[in-house]
Amino acid sequence: MTHNNGNAQVFLGAEGIKDIYNMSLSADKIDVVCFSSTYAGVIGDYFDKTYVPKLFRSNIMTREILPDTAGNRKDALQKDQTKNQVAFIEIKQKSESDLLIFMGRVAMISYNQKTPFALIIEDKEMVANLQNQFDSLWGSLKK
Repeated sequence: MTHNNGNAQVFLGAEGIKDIYNMSLSADKIDVVCFSSTYAGVIGDYFDKTYVPKLFRSNIMTREILPDTAGNRKDALQKDQTKNQVAFIEIKQKSESDLLIFMGRVAMISYNQKTPFALIIEDKEMVANLQNQFDSLWGSLKK
């Protein structure tokens, strides 16, 4: 189920979230802030078994901002640091959410176990604002 006002659209539930990830596979590049660690409780093995293999086999350029953990640093070593770049951030407050910027839109994803949803924003001003924030944060982080 979705709600759409022309500049923003809400996708409800696990299937809505999967739709967003599938949409991103058409992009040339994706900027990601991924703070979720319990996403599998909402979307099962879709992310690890379906989305990630398609993403990393593609020519899509990625910049990911991830929590600075030993596990994330280990996983980052497996990625092509030219095509699939990773930066790390210290997390002070847990957040089961992701943010993707791709194809002139922003996807904000909530992995709330009871009411998961994703919000797509296509308003050019909001997308530019969030892209500027991402770029600034990216430039300040340890890689």
